[in-house]
Amino acid sequence: MASPTPQPVVIAAPAPDVPPWIWALAGAGGTALLGLGGWLLLRRRRRDAAREDGFEVEPVSIPAPPVQAPPGLGRATRPAERAPVPVQPAPVPSPALGADPFELGLNPLRIVFAENEVLLEFELLIGNGSGASAENIRIAFAAMSAHARQDEVIAGFHAGPPGEPGGPPFDLPPGGGGRMPARVAIARTGVNVVQLGGRPMFVPMVLIDIRWRGGLSIRRFGADFILGTTGQGGKLGPIWLDRPAPAGPLAANRYFAKQVAAA
Repeated sequence: MASPTPQPVVIAAPAPDVPPWIWALAGAGGTALLGLGGWLLLRRRRRDAAREDGFEVEPVSIPAPPVQAPPGLGRATRPAERAPVPVQPAPVPSPALGADPFELGLNPLRIVFAENEVLLEFELLIGNGSGASAENIRIAFAAMSAHARQDEVIAGFHAGPPGEPGGPPFDLPPGGGGRMPARVAIARTGVNVVQLGGRPMFVPMVLIDIRWRGGLSIRRFGADFILGTTGQGGKLGPIWLDRPAPAGPLAANRYFAKQVAAA
């Protein structure tokens, strides 16, 4: 594990020329702590396979959240500066053409229903599969509740200016990796509630923006995940709002937004 768009938690202060509906995404507040301890190389997962991940509920039409005034944006609380412990990485083959520069996985740890917000606690697994050193890596997180125009919001988030990083910058050698605990929040007023079988539920999403220095240029990469309860066949179950926050196992699937113009 937080721009003129209805930015999730950790995006830079928005410009005034963005449509107000964008503020419906509930990203207010978020903290992340960088802990690059045990290094690992994540198994490369094919993008095509990830596209098959689904949400284990019957198809529903999620209405766009109502327009509301911009809430105060929370910022990521930076932890005490800690440099990652370097290790000798194992040799890795050259990445395939068009492959992602980083291998990412999201391990949801807990969902907390607070009075004014919903907290998402998770661990980001990151591995450098680019075959080249990645320096000064900065990762920003954001969270929102899924809705009908979510792909526009996601496009705006990844195309916008860098948000406040969730921790101090760090480097990864080829084949290097680490774990990054994080916590982001969705304001209760920004949760898009969907009625499913007469019961209220919602779909939390985590947006991840990565920027780093590769050679002489600044590069960027983004990924998004849907969170839910553990379902069958790799699918996700809903997060119900008419009962306490789920205490059982949670899971996350990679989400690939449709190619749309950023709002």
